Amino acid sequence: MRSFLRPALAGLMLAAVTGACGKESIAPKSLANAQATSAQLASLDTMFNAAPLHSFSAVSASIQPTAPGPLPALALASAVNPLTQSSDLRPYARRILAARTFARLIPQMSVRATAALFPVGVVGKTFEWDFGTSAYVATARTGAPTTGVRFILYAINELTGQPANPLVEVGYIDLIDETGSGSPKLHIIVAGVGGSPVYVNYTVTLSGQTANSATITTAGYITNGASSPDSVRFNGSISASGSTSSISVTEDVSFDINSRDIHVRDWQQATVTQTSASLRVSFRFEHGGEGVTLDGALNVDQTAGTVSGTITSKVDGGLFATCTVTGTSTSFSLTCAGADADGLNADEQDALHHLGDAVERIGTLFQGILAPAISVLGA
Repeated sequence: MRSFLRPALAGLMLAAVTGACGKESIAPKSLANAQATSAQLASLDTMFNAAPLHSFSAVSASIQPTAPGPLPALALASAVNPLTQSSDLRPYARRILAARTFARLIPQMSVRATAALFPVGVVGKTFEWDFGTSAYVATARTGAPTTGVRFILYAINELTGQPANPLVEVGYIDLIDETGSGSPKLHIIVAGVGGSPVYVNYTVTLSGQTANSATITTAGYITNGASSPDSVRFNGSISASGSTSSISVTEDVSFDINSRDIHVRDWQQATVTQTSASLRVSFRFEHGGEGVTLDGALNVDQTAGTVSGTITSKVDGGLFATCTVTGTSTSFSLTCAGADADGLNADEQDALHHLGDAVERIGTLFQGILAPAISVLGA
């Protein structure tokens, strides 16, 4: 079968609590209609085809109104991680890097709770792409929000993942400080050229922080900007705590596309020490009264450069398939088996593949839309 597991783990910035630890007495189950499930999962792609969404996702890590702080050090740390030496295992290293990134921002978030989100010299500025520095720079262009900043979005060069040369504008992103007298709160809007349509509209609030922990909450929507757009409503939280020797990051987000009767819950927990890492992931997809889940555990020995784990898929609580993964810096092995005597037919294998693709796509997009807010709150 195609490797649905690796994309699922690779794209999963966030994963879903299914709450179904449960009753092992439930008999093995198969999908009611594997082809229909595949079609619904594949249809999620149409939600994110708009050029501004693609641009936003591609350049989100570059959308920082101040110079980046912890990222260079983190890049160096990832370079010596043996998992980065294998293309198959690189996705797992990225999950570890994401946890480290967020945890390293905790002290800055504590400071940000008592300071303005944007420095005086930045607020009200519009940032445009500069090919000389391969980064956004502040310009004299007007139109930015008076309590925030604006970044112009461009068509993306698929080979570089950066704005194409010559520049073609496709929209903009506004980052607006709505803190007031309460907790630090950032409002993010992604819109087309001239401000219409609005593709992304959400807020991120730093709802709790100490010197060693931080929690942010988020809620909003994403659309594809069509004349009768589907809307992905989402809400969730990210929390982290740790020390110099161990960090733990937990993400929990729900997505609802009511027009398609699709509901997704994503949950992920990454725990990282100096020599090891563990990922606990889960994903739940509901449509037409049927619930399909992926739940798994992945353990990484960063000293030896090895990874091992298992993933199970269930349908309405009944076991559907089980996969085992093992890997080193030079090899990767995935073995999957169906829960019933019939095993996995071609349609069921295809459905698992699309389930993994959906996890990757949603996780990657959500990671992208949160990146600018996290950069501001931890700047």
